[in-house]
Amino acid sequence: MATSKKKLTAYKKARDFTSTTEPSGKQRGRTTKRPLFVVHKHDASHLHYDFRIEVDGVLASWAVPKGIPRNPATKRLAIQTEDHPYDYASFEGVIPPGNYGAGTVMVWDKGTYRNIREKDGTPVFMSRCVKEGRIEVEMRGKKLKGAYALVRTKLREGQKKQQWLLIKMNDSYARHDDACFSGDDISVKTGRTMAQITKRSAGKDDDPPYMVGRRALQVSNLDKVLFPHDGITKGELIDYYKQIAPYMLPYMKDRAVTMHRYPDGIMHEGFYQKDIGDYFPDWINRAVISKEGGRNTYVVCNDAATLVYLANQACITPHIWLSRVDKLDYPDRMIFDLDPGKHNDFSLVRQAAVSLHSLLDEYGLRSFVMTTGSRGLHIVVPLDRTTSFDDVRLCARYIAEKLIAQDPKKFTLEPRLVKRHGRLYIDVTRNAYAQTGVCPYAVRARDKAPVATPLDWKELKGGRISADTYTIKNIFKRLERGGDPWKGMMRVRQSLTKLHKRMISDAKN
Repeated sequence: MATSKKKLTAYKKARDFTSTTEPSGKQRGRTTKRPLFVVHKHDASHLHYDFRIEVDGVLASWAVPKGIPRNPATKRLAIQTEDHPYDYASFEGVIPPGNYGAGTVMVWDKGTYRNIREKDGTPVFMSRCVKEGRIEVEMRGKKLKGAYALVRTKLREGQKKQQWLLIKMNDSYARHDDACFSGDDISVKTGRTMAQITKRSAGKDDDPPYMVGRRALQVSNLDKVLFPHDGITKGELIDYYKQIAPYMLPYMKDRAVTMHRYPDGIMHEGFYQKDIGDYFPDWINRAVISKEGGRNTYVVCNDAATLVYLANQACITPHIWLSRVDKLDYPDRMIFDLDPGKHNDFSLVRQAAVSLHSLLDEYGLRSFVMTTGSRGLHIVVPLDRTTSFDDVRLCARYIAEKLIAQDPKKFTLEPRLVKRHGRLYIDVTRNAYAQTGVCPYAVRARDKAPVATPLDWKELKGGRISADTYTIKNIFKRLERGGDPWKGMMRVRQSLTKLHKRMISDAKN
């Protein structure tokens, strides 16, 4: 079997990568569970659609001159072309004149597919399907849905390229007319039309002002891919934070923010930024906080425009202080970070959370649970801001020790991996001055762009949730269905006085 590198020989030979911005094919294969498909609308010498499906680490490709069919009775000619690299799935722009395929290219649709071809009841590998000339796939895109077939025709005399037929199979997604797809001239990646993509590539359409309420922001590099495996761009991150702002801002209000930025995308090393840049506009709120040997000037994010501005700085994840700027030494939340090791099953994280919830109930403390969007869970206890960080941390450690005493073979306060011996780490160290926690509804710098998501306790106990269940792609459906499970949490104010007294009493005994 040819390697993906060899499969791309024809692709690379036809292109001058010092002239075209098309990817050179550095990314090999996928990390997602389901294989990828993409359809490009391509206005080259003739307008056509490029139908591409991932096969063995590359995108097997067909040019479809008359467009993708919706009617099973309509069979469309599909001319097999050279394999394209996997990262071509995110390419959108203009191939310059004089280059192979010169013209405007749009990401017309993108998603995953399922190979549905069987032979004698046994699934047929996709590479064999291509070789045998019969492909049957179930498309799961934004425009293309349902089953399609690609059937190779006999190579006629004089033909240079292999011809196939692209056929819509008869299912619930089929249309028995030739109506156009909804959004036929709209990119699923950027929302731009072919004309807008052309103008922007020619430098005639710099990123326009981005309206957030009454404030116009100048955003940039909207097409910059920050999540390469999923093709998620900076523009999509910005749109997410604008839309999530009403849910997210109550948890950020009046707090110093540490920005976790990834200007080159999540495949490159990001960095944490505490100090606000000199170039940040004057209308963004700030908090000057003293530290040993100096001070930091932090962003304070109290409005949607600020949140969008941070996203434009490729701040994928805002981290927030546990105290508000008017009373920095007194937190209004206590956090237990349930941090699994590489070998911990999430069921152990869930077990720890449920046990901790019960334990906190026994102490008369109401608690809330959130996925981190990474690997674990945060348990949050709202406070009335009358207890200092040092005492809050002592209380958190006391409760963690009670939990560990219930099952010392499963839980630990040991931060070092080598000394955990498979136990789940109950991290209480965030309960300290200047420490931060990931903000509810913040995106994490991981494949699929998972979101730190507040949960209902019943939802967690149901057993279907993991740390990265919710992403920027599905979080709004969840919110439409059930709203914010933490709504009203910021009005909960609890004292640790009784717990602190009990700790002192236990220590004496």
